[in-house]
Amino acid sequence: MSAVLAQAMTESTSKIAAQTDVELIKCECCGLTEECTAAYISTIRERYEGKWICGLCAEAVNYETRFLSIEEALVRHMSFCNQFKSAAPPLNPAVHLISAMTHILRRSMSPKKHGRLNRGTSEPVLSSLSLLDQSREMDLSEQARTEL
Repeated sequence: MSAVLAQAMTESTSKIAAQTDVELIKCECCGLTEECTAAYISTIRERYEGKWICGLCAEAVNYETRFLSIEEALVRHMSFCNQFKSAAPPLNPAVHLISAMTHILRRSMSPKKHGRLNRGTSEPVLSSLSLLDQSREMDLSEQARTEL
């Protein structure tokens, strides 16, 4: 009985080890290297046409798929990432990251090309901020008049 139990435990341990073996894999968009299980890698490759992309790039591609096919979104995001890649690492990675995020923010707040509307929440937020500024200016001008 103990031999059967030992064999069963060995088999289950080897199955668990096979599921938790991690590999280093590099994102095909941004070049980020991550440790992932083989099962996760195959899931991502199935989802993104055989390409492995990191979680951040996957979020960007998923955002683009609201307007484009997965293939078009992947091509668009990969070309975007290639703009920020260089042969040598950036002198200041923090500044490089801030520059990339600024570019993404500007793209998300600008009207979309090809006649698409900007469906983001930036317009209502910006208009409410301008209304807030106008009301503060009015309050300040009223205070100035009452002091005179």
